Amino acid sequence: MRKEYLPKLIYKIIDLADKVFLKVCPIFYMSLTRAQDSNDRFIFGLNIIKNLSNKLNSIDVLDVGCGSGNFYIYLNSYFKNMNYLGIDFNINQIKSSKIKKKNFKIINQDLREKWFFKEFDFVWSSEVIEHILDDNNFFENLVRSTKSGGHIIITSPHLDSYINFADKFSWSKKTSIIEDGGHVKLGYSIDEIKKFSKNFNLNLKDIYFITECDDYRAKNIASFNAGLKCYLFNILYLIKYFKYKKYTSLSKCNDQLKYYCIGAIFQKS
Repeated sequence: MRKEYLPKLIYKIIDLADKVFLKVCPIFYMSLTRAQDSNDRFIFGLNIIKNLSNKLNSIDVLDVGCGSGNFYIYLNSYFKNMNYLGIDFNINQIKSSKIKKKNFKIINQDLREKWFFKEFDFVWSSEVIEHILDDNNFFENLVRSTKSGGHIIITSPHLDSYINFADKFSWSKKTSIIEDGGHVKLGYSIDEIKKFSKNFNLNLKDIYFITECDDYRAKNIASFNAGLKCYLFNILYLIKYFKYKKYTSLSKCNDQLKYYCIGAIFQKS
């Protein structure tokens, strides 16, 4: 076999293995091969939607800022009667999606504009709002897209936690003044989450803290999210060598500063 064909062959083998494992053991495979903090958020989102959908025969989910649609993999592992629409303005992320299902669709959409497709049972947006300058307009789109009695679930970096770790490890506190893909806000606080609830007349069901970090994990979180260190960390995480909590509710949280992300569940009246 000619050497120039080897990389293509290896890529095809990896791509085939990816598809097989995503079909046979999707959540386990995702937790092993993707950034663990991302897995924490998707597990959080899946469990919240499971708990809130027990009286629904089928669900419609809108994933705002969906990337390649990885959250669908988690939802599809549990919900057999589900329709998923993802929207994102990163066309390269959309093109990288390997999911080919009848109940899965991704649309290219500028999230900064006013948009509406239909109303959904659940509107999910994870680690997106901190990239949007006009977060009130963005949140209004989420509310408009939610059915009466439906739920909005968001996550973002936890502002207080980020500042705490930034002071310890010299993380950058600089934000972007334009929407160039970087963070325009460092994160959100409890008070800012509550403000969304008040401004849009929503019932704030609960606040959660996601991805527990001690100083060791926080200091190395960037390297743990990519390359060989990512795989090694994920293996140690799965065998419970590291005993970090994936998420906890506000009422059960003993130390909010240890959690990298904040999540909130709103219900539309």
